[in-house]
Amino acid sequence: MKNIFCFLILVLSAVVLACTDGQERTHKSAQEILQENKLLDSFSEKQVKFIPEAYAEKTTDTVFDNGYEIHVKMYANMKNHITVNLNGETVNYRDFNLDIEVIKDDRTILSLTISKDHDINEQLSDNVNLNEYYLRDFWIAKENKHHKDIPGIYFEYYSPTSKDSIIQEILPYQENDIKFMTSVLTN
Repeated sequence: MKNIFCFLILVLSAVVLACTDGQERTHKSAQEILQENKLLDSFSEKQVKFIPEAYAEKTTDTVFDNGYEIHVKMYANMKNHITVNLNGETVNYRDFNLDIEVIKDDRTILSLTISKDHDINEQLSDNVNLNEYYLRDFWIAKENKHHKDIPGIYFEYYSPTSKDSIIQEILPYQENDIKFMTSVLTN
C-alpha cells in the first residue's frame, strides 16, 4: 500500500510539472521567444537583392547599307546569377543571354544564342573565372579595321568585385564552313 501511495504521488507530481512547463511563454510573442534564445537573426527574413529585380530585355535591330541586318536581343536569365559581397551587403547580379541573328541579302547567315556556357568563352584566358562576371552590355559597330565591310557585334562581361571588363567581338563571316569569327579585345 505504501508503494502504491508513493507511485501515485510520483505520477501526480509529474503531471503537475508537465502542466506548468511553458506557461510563462503563453503571454510572449514568437519574436520575443526567438530573441530570448538568440535565434531571431536566423529566422528573420533577410532581403535578397537582385539586379535587375525583374525580367529585363534589350533589343536592337540594325540595317546597314551593305546588305547586313543584325537583330540582337539581350535578356535576363532568371535562373542564373552571380553573388557578390560588397561592403557587407550581398547583391545578386542576374546573368544575361544574347540572341543574335545576322541576315545578309535576305538570307540568314548566323543565328546563335550566347550564354556563359557557349563555346565562344573557351577563348578566354585560363585565369578568367566567368562565375565572377555577368553579361553587362552589347553593341553593334560597322567600323572594323581588319574587315571593313563586315559589321561587328561586341559584348561585355563585367566583374563587380574586381571592376574588370572583358569585351568579345563576333564577326559574321561567310567563308568555307566558317559562320563567324570571334576575338577577345580586353582582358
